[in-house]
Amino acid sequence: MARPEKPVDVTGGVVASFANELRELRARAGNPTYRDMARSALFSSSVLSSAASGTRLPTLQVTLGFVAACGGDREEWRRRWMRAASLTNSDAPTRGRYRNSPADQAMPRPAQLPLRPSGFVGRRTELDRLSAPAPTPVVITGPVGIGKSDFALHYAHRIAADMVDGQLYADLGPLTGTAADAGYVLDGFLRALGVPADQLPGMVDQRAGLYRSLLAERRLLVLLDNVRDERQVRPLLAESRHSVTLVISRRPLLGLGGVRRIRLDVPPRADSIAMITAAVPERAEAEPQECDRLAELCGDLPLALDIALRKLVARPDLPLCTATAKLMERDGALNWLRIGDLSLRESLRSAYQEVSDAAKTLLRRVARLPFRCDPNSVLHDEGELADELMDAGLLRRGDRPGAYRVERLVRAFAIEAGGSPDDHTAIPLRINVPLQTSRLGTPVAGTPSCAVCRN
Repeated sequence: MARPEKPVDVTGGVVASFANELRELRARAGNPTYRDMARSALFSSSVLSSAASGTRLPTLQVTLGFVAACGGDREEWRRRWMRAASLTNSDAPTRGRYRNSPADQAMPRPAQLPLRPSGFVGRRTELDRLSAPAPTPVVITGPVGIGKSDFALHYAHRIAADMVDGQLYADLGPLTGTAADAGYVLDGFLRALGVPADQLPGMVDQRAGLYRSLLAERRLLVLLDNVRDERQVRPLLAESRHSVTLVISRRPLLGLGGVRRIRLDVPPRADSIAMITAAVPERAEAEPQECDRLAELCGDLPLALDIALRKLVARPDLPLCTATAKLMERDGALNWLRIGDLSLRESLRSAYQEVSDAAKTLLRRVARLPFRCDPNSVLHDEGELADELMDAGLLRRGDRPGAYRVERLVRAFAIEAGGSPDDHTAIPLRINVPLQTSRLGTPVAGTPSCAVCRN
């Protein structure tokens, strides 16, 4: 029977704390003898015993051997050792001291992710691309309502257990869009990582440097949602072999260099049907044709489908055909696609308000075109405005070169935003746009004939 170890000197500070953590790891492994541990650690039993004595900090190699013999996570313990070593470095007495202050020891690791999205389906190709190992941040973009946040949260929750130093989250949507936003987020992140308020650097670039240093040596997941422009997140981005940073934005954020990009588009109809079937299986089985019709009327837009399905789940007596009938009414779709604080109209409005006045005018005019225009017409001199509307998710490319499409729900919103459908003014006639009909071929009531292409 092994002799009991001497108690660790509690006045030993960081070294004593590290030794106690090694002893706790050994205890969780069933208290193997140091002789047994030596067989797999390739260090003598006396060296391993000394590592947990609390008299001095063991070397990294001894620490990793000790951890491997007890079945611990080598990467986690490598980071623990790096922190302990930095705190015991005599030529940098203040470096990292906040990490082992009494307040920090009582502070939990940050776990800031919002709830895991329910009913998430599909996106296998995009998830595979996101899972590919790379040290650079990932920018996830796509139009309004396409499910960017759910996609990122689904992936974030999937890898959260591997992010042993925690998860950080910030919604940048309500912020002001100035450089001060980065400082605001950095303040919150550094506090969550254990930096006391009185040790926060005063300048944003100094806080960013400290944050990137912590990001480099820890295994963190960082999710930055609803980013509007590059200035909000540029100070928060850095290469890291261990941490993962996800940036979510409607805009492409092309001003950010050295990042990976994943753009989400409308999911295939099969994913929409799977989403409906998972939410209301009995009704989907009873009304298979209405499943397809519901997906079509929602434009296969995940946000629109999510709202519709929440209403259907809340009303078990409501058949799918009643929901599709509501969506077919002239003003019914945007009125019906709202529940609680979720509203497709408000999401479209937020995207609409972010584009320029010229792009708004273009969208309103295009929305009033009939569903079929001259297929040879193209958007001649308004390419930048078209790109702006596409980035906002208010205009989509068609199935052939030079073709654009305004989805039924966006068309209804744009006509509503433009006031009277008879107000056919204020844009040059050169903006010919070949529009494609929706698969249902259902025009929005009140759309006049087109003076642009004479249809």
